[in-house]
Amino acid sequence: MMNLKMNYLLGLCLFLLVQLANAQDSLKYVDAKTLVTIGKAKATEQWFQRIDSNETVTMPKTVQGLAKNSAGIAIIFETNSPVISAKWTLAEDKYMANMTPIAHSGLDLYCLKDGKWQFVSPGRPEKGALNQSQVIIRRMDTTMKQFLLYLPLYNSVTNLSIGVKTESVLKAPQKVAVNKAKRVVIYGSSIVQGASASRPGMAYPAMLQRQLGMDVINLGFSGNAKMEMEVAKYLATVEGDCYVLDCIPNQAPEQISERALPFIKYLRDKRPKTPIILVETVIREHGYFDQQVGNSVRKQNENIHKAYQQLLKENYKQIYYVPATAFMGNDHDGTVDGTHLTDLGFDRIAKAVAKEIEKARAKD
Repeated sequence: MMNLKMNYLLGLCLFLLVQLANAQDSLKYVDAKTLVTIGKAKATEQWFQRIDSNETVTMPKTVQGLAKNSAGIAIIFETNSPVISAKWTLAEDKYMANMTPIAHSGLDLYCLKDGKWQFVSPGRPEKGALNQSQVIIRRMDTTMKQFLLYLPLYNSVTNLSIGVKTESVLKAPQKVAVNKAKRVVIYGSSIVQGASASRPGMAYPAMLQRQLGMDVINLGFSGNAKMEMEVAKYLATVEGDCYVLDCIPNQAPEQISERALPFIKYLRDKRPKTPIILVETVIREHGYFDQQVGNSVRKQNENIHKAYQQLLKENYKQIYYVPATAFMGNDHDGTVDGTHLTDLGFDRIAKAVAKEIEKARAKD
């Protein structure tokens, strides 16, 4: 009898604690589409996908699918709430050996503090669920703050709402700490899309966005950045103050020789005054031991450098170049799997690319 009474009391206490926690987190939710969205090339019918499906019909099938991922898209909002929660719906339940669930399917919250974006906490996706709901941070002070919420890198978000305390303010800022009038457009491979950042804000396009205070458009297509002319035609329609072409890793050396010059020349002809930055492929760490891989990577970088030299020879202006030696480091610790970058590797490439962007802006 005593045990039954104790179990009853424990159960009652647990119930009351849960009810108290729920009362403390009494929240209202706002559709993220009503706030400020950054990181999108153009408007899309499905708000949280990168390229509208009508504009990908001539592109390879895999690119069409990857264009639906939300990599690089972020929401900016202001609130004085001590609690921030989020509800988001994913297109698929994923597993990726070289990425964290937070990176491929989660959220990443930053707060503007002393003029800089500071990491707050992630939205951790629950395994096996498409409909996600989570309190990201609680027990904050109630001063009005500006927040930045990055969306998943390798999944598609179909719905997103942000929750705050019922009595708190949640609104779109009148002035955001990102200059949306200045845009960097990055076309590239899985590395650009964000493999293998620990969380969405650690992908290097996101790092560049915070470092430069500019709107950065992530057009990374995992395994499928192959300089097809259909992609060049789309890229030329995207407004940008700078184009970064980090699309060498996915192409065979022969493809680079065949496609690089026509692709770059087309973009230059359509955007005659916009700087173009070419980025070499990362050095595959296992290529120091696997001779076939090592030789292929060397040829890839040799061939894109030849294209760069040819452009200079033909007097093309505002073309910049980032060699792999400028961002790989000498410690061989910048990748997860020998190819895809860790946060350390992303920090290095972001700094190298930012340097060229600043150089281009100084000459503008």
